[in-house]
Amino acid sequence: MQTFLVFLYRLLYFICETYSLLIIIDAFMSWIPTISESAAGRWIDRIVNPFVNLFRQGPILRLIYATGIDISPMIALFVIYFVQSVALGWLFSILGRIFL
Repeated sequence: MQTFLVFLYRLLYFICETYSLLIIIDAFMSWIPTISESAAGRWIDRIVNPFVNLFRQGPILRLIYATGIDISPMIALFVIYFVQSVALGWLFSILGRIFL
């Protein structure tokens, strides 16, 4: 059971890392329209935008309209890093106590 929990932890950690990298790539691609309009750019957009759009509401949306600066990818990265560093460790410490 311990090896399964370690495998699951590493898998979820890897998924968070990969998704964070895709968010960063998408943010950089938004600066170059020819890249973001490519097939790979549209694919990354379809994967990243549903999560990032959660943070493009309310005051952030007003900030985007007023300044043209979109900080929602940074907020999404902070949320992912929080889940990765705090929530995963907390969850798997509880699972370790239950199943081990």
